[in-house]
Amino acid sequence: MVAKQKQNLEAFVRVGVFLEQHPVQGPLTYAGPREVLADVVRRLRELSGSQLAGRALSQAETRLQRELIEGILERHMRPLVTIGRTQIEPDSDVRLPAAIRMPKPGSRATRILSACNGMIEAAQPYEAQFVANGLPADFLARFIAARDELERALGGRAAHIGTQVGATKGLEVQLRRGRRAVARLDSIVRASFFRDEVTLARWRAAKRVQLLPGGVGVRDEDVIPDVPSVEPAVQVARAA
Repeated sequence: MVAKQKQNLEAFVRVGVFLEQHPVQGPLTYAGPREVLADVVRRLRELSGSQLAGRALSQAETRLQRELIEGILERHMRPLVTIGRTQIEPDSDVRLPAAIRMPKPGSRATRILSACNGMIEAAQPYEAQFVANGLPADFLARFIAARDELERALGGRAAHIGTQVGATKGLEVQLRRGRRAVARLDSIVRASFFRDEVTLARWRAAKRVQLLPGGVGVRDEDVIPDVPSVEPAVQVARAA
């Protein structure tokens, strides 16, 4: 949740407190928009938690990927390439395929996976020669396991990114709902307290989005920027 979204959430909470402290009299009621606003506040908090968790887990998966790639390069690929360059033995007639080579520095994880697949396939026919030249008997099984772990890590990061993106979109939707609810409440409050300047001043302070860091803020009339002009109070009364 970015700063502006947090400030909107804080404004929604202040509006809820104002409604508790200043109940309306007569035919007007806060009921519908007030319930919407309470639901928005709850959902915003949940989505904010999902967004933060998705971002943190995605970053953790990225770090894991880097560690896994480093392990694959140094523990599995480089030994194969080193042995391959010596052609097993100087007088041997064994010629290893060109696929047994290091990927380019800085290659993305998906490129590393492709290189793993190619190298594993190319090395399988020469398994005995690699073992005879110092690699453990299960070197291919270890290589395959390392490749599979990297592949799982890629899938995990994609899932966490999906959670983060979904939560971000959800925040936008709920903020629009909240602003519309405040717009409806605005007409009710103004109609109910139109001669009470003190209460109206408190209402304006409650719904105003506070200044952003660095002194950049919004005017009172910009608190609900994406909502059409507020309906007349008589329309709200009929809807109630």
